[in-house]
Amino acid sequence: MNEPSGLNQAVSKLASRFAGQLLGPGDPQYVDKRPALIARCRGVPDITDAVSLAREQRLEIAGRGGGHSIAGRTSVDDGMMIVLSLMKGIHAGDRGWPLAD
Repeated sequence: MNEPSGLNQAVSKLASRFAGQLLGPGDPQYVDKRPALIARCRGVPDITDAVSLAREQRLEIAGRGGGHSIAGRTSVDDGMMIVLSLMKGIHAGDRGWPLAD
């Protein structure tokens, strides 16, 4: 783990040429949410079961496809975060869903 002073120096150096925003824990736009449960799904049945559990338990759901969201929409406090990064794709017909015409 980097020492705070080393990280601060590296961030300052990067900030001088960085076009976007660098947000740390003290910044108002920094996202620090803690879901009650993270469901890392491997297929459609996992997604269906996770959504069913969240509905039964009245948990707010946030979804993450594999990347990060600076706006914090991929996580939720005290809800369920559904993560799809372990999946290669979803295909019509999985779990009996009708195939598209």
